[in-house]
Formats: sequence, structure tokens, C-alpha cells
Amino acid sequence: MEKILVLATAELKPDQLREATYTNHPRVDYLELHRYLDIHVLDYGVYNRTWMGRFFRYLETQVRSDLYLTWLGWIIQHNYDLVFTMSERSGIPFAGLRRLLPSRKPFVTMFQSWSERQEFVITKLNLFSTMDAIAVHCRSMKNHLISLGAPENRIHILPYTTDQRFFTPLSNVAQSSGLIIAAGETRSRDYRTLISAVENLPVKLVAAASGPWYAREKNHNLHVNLPENVQLVKHLPRRELRKLYAQANFIAVPVYDQIFSAGVTSILEAGCMERAVIVTRSRGILDFVVDGETGILVEPGNAQAMREAICYLVSRPEEARRMGKNARVRIEAQFTLENYVEKMVQLLQSSI
Repeated sequence: MEKILVLATAELKPDQLREATYTNHPRVDYLELHRYLDIHVLDYGVYNRTWMGRFFRYLETQVRSDLYLTWLGWIIQHNYDLVFTMSERSGIPFAGLRRLLPSRKPFVTMFQSWSERQEFVITKLNLFSTMDAIAVHCRSMKNHLISLGAPENRIHILPYTTDQRFFTPLSNVAQSSGLIIAAGETRSRDYRTLISAVENLPVKLVAAASGPWYAREKNHNLHVNLPENVQLVKHLPRRELRKLYAQANFIAVPVYDQIFSAGVTSILEAGCMERAVIVTRSRGILDFVVDGETGILVEPGNAQAMREAICYLVSRPEEARRMGKNARVRIEAQFTLENYVEKMVQLLQSSI
């Protein structure tokens, strides 16, 4: 069996690695790859092993590129038949090294987010030519890469997903009247518009305004005065976040208009929990929300439209339940973790 080196933009806690039943943590895509492929994973855990790694961990939070992880992967790549970088944070620097030191070893990268700085580097250095295959999560991202000159036949859509077994309706948790949940890093969320939308409404908004505990976040602050009906929490364990989803009437996902699928994790986790979503109409999430069926789409930055959508679902709980159930059915049909991992396996095998 071919050996594959995976550079993963994530980190697992020790109890997550030991857990067999996944009652406290959701399953992880690159761990599931072990069921199909002979892979070796380098993730953020390598930074904790040396003082240099800890230094680079701080530095990389500022530059938003995984330089240390990429360099470690570059050094040992000769032991493997293919290199797979699971985000642009390591994919772009690895492509840069291949541009400088050409290699015939197959290289597959995934783009999960996008920025003008990354676009400038990729296009100016012609880094698409170093990538044998590119995985993206949505159609808008694929179309954008094609417009920049990436070969269409090298771009593969792997719709993102979450663990539908972990995020599942909890029969022993009751909904709390008027409770709305929002989750996600401040850099990709338009919390200002959402907070303006709920001000003085008879609802309570709980915003888990941060990424996972290992996230490279430069700034956690919202820089906005919070009304009395808004509570801010940070770095919730996944089990606690799942309970909040179960207690919520529905989930709000206020994002800026992006070509990548910002907000998709919250959308899918909510759908798995049979919760409707109110989402900003961003290009990158149109593949994941059916307006009027699994949630409600509102225009970016429109606090009044967000407010009207919130009032609509608060006053029609049966409609929120209908959308939530529709979302779960759609996820089970199209967005299971098993489907996601199998598509990833097919892409890697075909690239060797």
C-alpha cells in the first residue's frame, strides 16, 4: 500500500486520541483516513515538542502560515509516495518550496479559506503549476480558482462535513425558549450585525465567538458593546457546544460574503442537531443551505433582515422544527463524514 504524508491544520487532545466511542469528541477526518490508507500525520502537536516549535507557533499566528509544520513535512517527504496538505496554511508554503526546488512526488492540497494575500502569492509565483490536485469545499471556490488560472481538471469539490454521529439530537435536553446560539471565530463572523439585530428583542443570544482550543486566533475581542440579552463565551468543549445546540431554538451564522465556505461548520453542526439556521447569503455557503427549507438566508450586513428572520422563527417554532428536521435529512443524504472521507480517499488514490 502506498504511504501518504498528511499535514493537518489541527491538534488533538490526548483524551481524544484514546477515545474509542467518541462520546466527548467528534470523529476527526484525518484519523478516519487511517481506516483506508497508510498515512502518517503531522499536526499542531509537533509544535509542543521543541522550543523552536513553540516559538514558531507564536510567529505563525501573526503570519497565518504553518511554516514550521511545512518544513518538517518537506524534510521527510522522501519517505512517502504522496504529500497531502489539508489547508492553505501549509499548502501554499509547501507549493512555494516545490516551485523553488522542483519535485516529481505527487502533491495534493486542500483550500479551506482564502485571502487577498494568499491569492497574490499564488498567482505571482504561479504556484498552481506545482499542485497535482486541489480540493475545495464549495462551487464558488472552484470557480474562483479556475478564474485565476488553475486547471479545471485538477480542482475537486469535497463538500465539507462534520460528524453526524456526535452531533445528533439529544432527547434528554429540553429547548430553552428564545435561545439563539452563534459560534465561530470573530475574523470570519459579522457579529456586529447579529448583535444589532437581537438588541431589545425578547431573546437571549449566546455567542461562542472563538474557534477550537488550538485555533491560531490573533484577536478574540468583538469590539462592540454587548446588550443585556447577549452573552459571550469562548473555547467551549465540543460536548458543551452540542448541548447548547440542543437547547437552542435555532442557530445564527452571520458571516461576511466570502468565496470560501466560512460558517459551514456551524451550519452543519446545527443541521445535525435538527436546528434551523439563519445565515448570511455568502457565496461560499450556498451549497449547504436551502433557503426556506433548511434555513433562512439574509443579505450580508443587513441587520434589519436578520432581525426579521429571527422574529419569524421565534414566532413560528413549528417552522424552525421543520427546517431543522429537513437539514438533518439532507446531511444524512449528502454530507456524512463517511462520504467526505471516502471522497478524500478516492482523490488521494487517483493522484498517486
